Amino acid sequence: MSHSWIGSVVSLDCGETLGTYQGQVRSVDNFSQALTICNAFRNGLKCEVSTLTINAQDIKDLKILQPSIKAHDLVNKPKTPSKLSKETEKSINPGCRSPVKVVQPDDLSGYSHQHNGYSSTNNGYVTRLTPTRDVAHDNHYNGSRNNARQTPTKESDQSKRRNSFSESKGRKSSTPRKIDSTNGRKSAPREDCFSAPVESFLAKEFDFEKNLALFDKRAVFEEIENGGPDVMKPVEKKAVKYRCDENVLKTKPAVLKQIKVPTSPGIEYVTDSGLVVPSVTYSLRSKVLSTAQGYGYSLERQVEMVGRSASEMVLQLLGGSSRLNPQNDHQLPTVVVLCGPHVQGAEGISCGRHLSNHNVKTIVYVPNFVKMNADLEKELVLYDLCDGKTTSSTKELPAGPVDMIVNALDSHEHSHFMDQNWYKTLTKWTNNKKAPCIAIDPPTEGSVIEAKWSLAVCLPLSVKTSSQVYLCDLGLPKKVFMEAGVTYVSPFSHKFVIALHQR
Repeated sequence: MSHSWIGSVVSLDCGETLGTYQGQVRSVDNFSQALTICNAFRNGLKCEVSTLTINAQDIKDLKILQPSIKAHDLVNKPKTPSKLSKETEKSINPGCRSPVKVVQPDDLSGYSHQHNGYSSTNNGYVTRLTPTRDVAHDNHYNGSRNNARQTPTKESDQSKRRNSFSESKGRKSSTPRKIDSTNGRKSAPREDCFSAPVESFLAKEFDFEKNLALFDKRAVFEEIENGGPDVMKPVEKKAVKYRCDENVLKTKPAVLKQIKVPTSPGIEYVTDSGLVVPSVTYSLRSKVLSTAQGYGYSLERQVEMVGRSASEMVLQLLGGSSRLNPQNDHQLPTVVVLCGPHVQGAEGISCGRHLSNHNVKTIVYVPNFVKMNADLEKELVLYDLCDGKTTSSTKELPAGPVDMIVNALDSHEHSHFMDQNWYKTLTKWTNNKKAPCIAIDPPTEGSVIEAKWSLAVCLPLSVKTSSQVYLCDLGLPKKVFMEAGVTYVSPFSHKFVIALHQR
């Protein structure tokens, strides 16, 4: 090596046995083939000797880390205290000493300055102090440790802690120990390494949710918006929330009163959607129905529409698909239809026929008259084609409970039937059954048989009843109502039977 490299920082790889040396080149002896370095480090640890001379034959690899110009700043750089234990340093480099050593309080008399557990010495090394404790107790313990072994006796908690502390000092290990949180104290190795207060290790966890709650985003955004020019301020628009059955697009206001009649008894009904349906007199309704017959909408078609609507209403009240399905055929409902010798009776028989076609057990009662209504006889012929049962005697009516009773005994034109014996017998039988009853087109003066529901035809009449009123759609055209003097818009929407509530 040339003498021009004196003062450079080099790294010498001398194999696994001798190790790796770093230091500053002090001299080069070309005759003896030897190299002398100062400020030497072996395997990263400072050596005790100030200079080292290494033969060229022991050097396997040589690297120049810094030239002599920059080596001055690198050599004079402050050293970092080693964190390795004494045993670890000796195992790595037996010939070197650690720049960090532990001293006792008695050795501190020659030192001039102490700060935060460290003391500066005359030789430039930084010495760390051991944790503060009573020197008298320590000397007493060191003297007693040299005595012969004695039988262990019970000691106080304070002496046990001192014993464990001294033992841990005498046998330092290279493996870091965990914090001993028992009784709120630390282990001695942790204090030796860091000398930090106990409170720093037992600090509470940071509460992110509580800290986030202190930040008011709305107030910050309002402050940002208010701080800008007036032109940049956004225009606040109140969002309108719509239900799933409401129209989002703007339309004209809905007209709730769409049906207008020339004369009305004064009672008005309201549908579930809010449409107003006025009640009419019996004479006005008869005029509408007779006008429909003049256009070919016969009485038979009207009876069929009423019977079908009444049967649909009964099926829903019986339970619908939950009651009538193939898996529940052992609990088929039983319905008794009470019919009088008039148009309402024919509508009741038509209802029984539709119920029988839907696998409902039906029993139709028709009084035994010599001369019957022609429309009623036609309905009886059609009903006999079903599996339903017909009777003219109250004794043949079911003795057990029934699911529902359809009352078609009353008529608007034959009120004298209420005084006959067969009518009184049926009234007594119906009241004793306590089964729910539905009345088809009841008269305005009411019925002796109390009904839970009543079905009105075409337009509702002003009936004296406490039952729930339903309205049946006959499907009459608008021109039929117009010719009868009624302004009509259908209130049925997607249904053929709707509920009416008295306004």
